This record gives sequence, structure tokens and C-alpha cells, in this order.
Amino acid sequence: MPPYFGPHLDNIYQTLYIVQEKTMKRNKMLPEQRRRQILETLGARGVVKTSDIAVGHHVSLMTARKDLDALADQGHLVRIHGGAITQVQLCKESSYIEKASLNTRAKQAIGMEAAQFIEEGMAVFIGNGTTTMEIIRNLPLDRNIRIFTNSLNHATALAVIPNVEVIVVGGSLRGISYAMVGELGQRMLDGVYFDLTFFGVNGLSLDRGLTLPSLEEAKIASEVIHHSQRTVVVADHTKFGVVTHGKIADVADIDVIITDKYPTPEFAQALAVSDVKLHSITI
Repeated sequence: MPPYFGPHLDNIYQTLYIVQEKTMKRNKMLPEQRRRQILETLGARGVVKTSDIAVGHHVSLMTARKDLDALADQGHLVRIHGGAITQVQLCKESSYIEKASLNTRAKQAIGMEAAQFIEEGMAVFIGNGTTTMEIIRNLPLDRNIRIFTNSLNHATALAVIPNVEVIVVGGSLRGISYAMVGELGQRMLDGVYFDLTFFGVNGLSLDRGLTLPSLEEAKIASEVIHHSQRTVVVADHTKFGVVTHGKIADVADIDVIITDKYPTPEFAQALAVSDVKLHSITI
């Protein structure tokens, strides 16, 4: 409890004392605690600045640099001029087959939840990816739906579902992801609009937005978002804080995120401020 200064003094002195006391406690934070908080911020934003660490944790720039160097040595992040980014190669891309075996339970639960957004008579775009494939596997069979997709895998799976009209957005086929991209597909989107769009992403960052390793796929996805009344991103928790090569859009440009675990409080608060609804599925 702060000391009593007497009725003749203003409350300013007591306020200054409390602020000073909190600052001293924060300065006594163990390096491990401080570095854990740095990683939480990085997980939400995909990037951290040395100056922000120094100000936020009341330490010197030299201490902030040492923290980042230590975390980089442990493989938690990559150092850049003035800060650090998440540990990921921006253009690195696993194949569709490799992705299909990762986080399968989470993807299935996310896909099942997402499919419930689809209503009778809707025009829906479903983007490429193993999580969006789970939406197709859980489509309501009693509704007439028109579905557009730029995924060869998705088009094949949709072709055998009753009451679904399938329109393939064509172009050049990417063998690693089975997605169709390029100018031909973009021209097909001219004058076409959607009630609802679903996308999977490789990265979801507050500062860098929604990203994919492929510039071509990111370009198609960005175009579709501008043609959609409502955009839903389906992504498991491993995508939060990650930044990859091609930007699709800012987080504020979408409407809903469906995931398997809540992100950090900072990330969740930023989504709320941007009016992005967050659906976290219990597995």
C-alpha cells in the first residue's frame, strides 16, 4: 500500500507512487517471463519491434536485442533489422497430400462448423485447401447450392454430391496444391458475385494480414473476397501469427474466422475491434 501523504497534497503523488511501483515490479520480471510474453506478441502479430519490447517491458534496447537474439538461437523466431519475425520460410509450401495428414481432427471439426453457414439457394465460393475440403465433406445434402471453386480436388468431390451445381474457375493447374490460378481464372470472376466465400490460409497475422505461399493463389483469393458479401476463413490454431509470401487481404476485410483454439487475448481483442467474429470449436 502506498504511504499516506496527507489531505493537503493532491492525489497525483499517490498515482505517481503506484506507477513507479508497478514499473519496478515489471523491471524485476525474469528474462524467461519476458521472453515468453515476447513470443505471445509475436504469435499474435507475426512481427515484433525491438523498440516496442523496450518500451512495453521497461528495459533498454540492448536488453531487448539480447532477448530476441536468445529466442532466435533457440529457433523460436528469425531476427530482422529492428526486430524479429516468425520462424517460417515465406515461400515454403507443403504439398496437398502432406497437408492432408496434419491436424486432421481440427480440420474436420472446423469444416463441419463451416458447412452450417451454407443456406438454400446460395452462390458459394470454396477456395483450395485441406481444411476447405472438410466443408465439402459436410455439405448439407438437402439444399440446392451453386458452388464455385478453383480447386481440382474440390471440383471432383463436389461432382458426386446431389443438388450441387459446380462451376470450376479455371486456369493453370499448380501441381503442389491442385489449385487453378492465372489470368484466365481472374477473367472468369468478372461480374460474378457470391453470397458466401470460404478460404483456408497459411498465415494469419494482425500486422501482415492473411497470406499464402503462392502469389498466384493469393491473387485469386483477393479477387474473390472483393466479390463476396461474406467471407469466412477456416484455419487451425497453427496459422495464427504466421506470415507467408503472398497477401490476400487484411484481417479486417473478412467477416468470420473458424478455428480450433482461441488465439492470444491480444489477437482476440483486435478481431473484436475489427468486427471479425471468432468461432472456436471444441474438439
